[in-house]
Amino acid sequence: MDPNDKHPIPPFIIARIGAVSYRLRRECDKAFRDQGFPLEMDQLQVLLSLYYSGPTSQQEICLRQQRDKASVNRTVAFLLKNDIVKVEQDINDKRKTRVELTEYGQKLSIQANAVLEKFDAALSAELTDEERKQFDNLMKKLISVVTPM
Repeated sequence: MDPNDKHPIPPFIIARIGAVSYRLRRECDKAFRDQGFPLEMDQLQVLLSLYYSGPTSQQEICLRQQRDKASVNRTVAFLLKNDIVKVEQDINDKRKTRVELTEYGQKLSIQANAVLEKFDAALSAELTDEERKQFDNLMKKLISVVTPM
């Protein structure tokens, strides 16, 4: 950084990824609000995790979403209160619970998935096939750097 510069330049890659992430979340939330959808992106992550992967424990949701336990617990409690999920005690281990979509939750998941597929298609349309492959490879590379195997 130039000591005479009053405005430092943020770390480039982190700033770009942060900007894209923020704008994507904001635009997705807006798309869902415009359709009167009752959930926001934080809640949708848990909902769609259950939709794509099926019933699972809250611990597994934490691991998949890379979110802390308290955050997932709050989201599951909200979804439970609104009859979007049901939580049942594990038959084999009474200390564990299993989270599963209700019929209403399944319906919301299908609607949410359709909105996200449309949004994803609009983003993908801006890239050529080669750019999509390149983007995928670059994202995988960056993910492997910040999440070593």
